[in-house]
Amino acid sequence: MDRATKRELWDEWVSETILTDITSLDTPDPVPMVDESGSQLEMTDEYDTYRLGRGNGDYLYLLYLLDEPVSGPSDIIPVYIGETSQVSSRLLDHFRKLRNSLPTSEWEGDGSWGSYGKYDHIATVFEKANSPLYAWVVDVNEIETGPYGYSTYRQELEAKTVGLVHSHPQFNRVFANRDFVPNRVAHEMGKVGPERVDLENDSPNEEAVMVADSVGDNLSGKNKVDLWHEWVEQTIHKEIHDPEEGDPIPLFETDDNLVVELTEVGSSTVLKRSEAIDTRIREEGKRCVHRDGVKDGPNGLLYVMYQLESDTPSPEQIIPRYIGKAEAYGKKNELSANFEEIAKNRSGTRSFARWGDGSYWHVGELSDTVFGVDSKKLSWASELFEQGTHQLKEQTYLWIRAWDPEKYPGPYGYPAYLAEAEALLIGLAYQTYPHQLLNHNEVPNEAPANQKQFEFEPSSK
Repeated sequence: MDRATKRELWDEWVSETILTDITSLDTPDPVPMVDESGSQLEMTDEYDTYRLGRGNGDYLYLLYLLDEPVSGPSDIIPVYIGETSQVSSRLLDHFRKLRNSLPTSEWEGDGSWGSYGKYDHIATVFEKANSPLYAWVVDVNEIETGPYGYSTYRQELEAKTVGLVHSHPQFNRVFANRDFVPNRVAHEMGKVGPERVDLENDSPNEEAVMVADSVGDNLSGKNKVDLWHEWVEQTIHKEIHDPEEGDPIPLFETDDNLVVELTEVGSSTVLKRSEAIDTRIREEGKRCVHRDGVKDGPNGLLYVMYQLESDTPSPEQIIPRYIGKAEAYGKKNELSANFEEIAKNRSGTRSFARWGDGSYWHVGELSDTVFGVDSKKLSWASELFEQGTHQLKEQTYLWIRAWDPEKYPGPYGYPAYLAEAEALLIGLAYQTYPHQLLNHNEVPNEAPANQKQFEFEPSSK
């Protein structure tokens, strides 16, 4: 693929997919969603036929406006992107929730994240637009490549297209997606409500400004496995081999036989994280937050739980087991509950940038599973620990860094914001190590992590 900006990638993909269907006489597109002719809003006949004409499968769909007359990809204005295996029921649900969100004059906000949700947002766009709201659906298996030029599955395609739209200077206040975009966006929307949707005077968000004229690297001749190993070489591998960085850092405190030490947190017995990883989490977290909220700069942590096949590993010998993120912005307050302990210099580690000891965080859930209290982390316990023990099968490490797109590369050669980078990396890691990766979301339903019957006999301590 020729070197291009992210905006040009989106325009090219739209031209090859949605725009082609709109201009073709062989497709029903554009398909309007809402019939306003009666006393209450109904689905149009075209929309009802369009959604019912497809069975279960792998679908991507787009709700969009048209700036007519349509002459090019910039005239297609994305409002919402989604993926589903049951498109008929999903599109019915979208219509019903849109109708229930109208009129937006009845919306009352409480200033918190989530009080102005995606359907409120879509409803506001619908009310303010001069264009009908249209729907477009595609079977992902009919698309030869995704917008970066590589084959893809529906969950990955959703993340890629959402990332490109959010990085586009034209769609900041129209686009209603809440997944794969920074929590900051929904937080800001929640405080303002419908007034923030301005179809005439849009302005680029900070992610679009960051990548405005960035031209991607030439990826010719590289497959997705190559891209994963190249990213690892520039990040985890580089820091493992840098004596000033302290990596690799074991996730847990263990003895020489890899038996994880235990600690008591309240009435619970918890696997003990290593002191080095606690220090790293605090250091990196403080780059994102201070006592009163979120700092300018990195707005969260990216992490990769991994294992090594060598003491001096090549990129190919760094095996990812789980990839995730912790955003500094929260869902209800500006400062995420995941970062409160770090921001306020507390000694507690209940949430601890998602690696805390509490029952809804990684180490707490894994501990509960290992000791038979719960089973939320059954796949982790089964893959990481010897049956019936709290002894690791292999030493397990954690790479966790404040995600700074100016320091760390995006895996497709473009700067990538945190919520985008996580999903892109999961897609590449799944392609490279499908049987080792333990992510259940952002991977296909048929991924081994979602199909394997994991078992673990709890440890008796």
